[in-house]
Amino acid sequence: MNMKLEELQTRIGAEHQDLLKFVQHTFDELDRRSEEHRKLTSVNALAGIKPEGTAEADFYRHVNEMKNLLIEMLEKTTQDIEHLGDKNWDKNFVDGVED
Repeated sequence: MNMKLEELQTRIGAEHQDLLKFVQHTFDELDRRSEEHRKLTSVNALAGIKPEGTAEADFYRHVNEMKNLLIEMLEKTTQDIEHLGDKNWDKNFVDGVED
């Protein structure tokens, strides 16, 4: 994921770095909450509360899906930014990427 963010950072212009910063902050928060969840699950396991395997798998699957969705949306936004002014480009977002 971080490699993809680094690639997009080189492709996106300096005036749009705030988009990249937002996604990076969101990734950091998802990682922080995943770590908190892991610690809570560990403490519960030590207390004799068995974690439900499918729920744990679903939790981490959803976190990864969220990260993939954010990367996909940033990729589409970057493509639209790169093709600003290109009348032959079919926009990913109908409302555009500029105010």
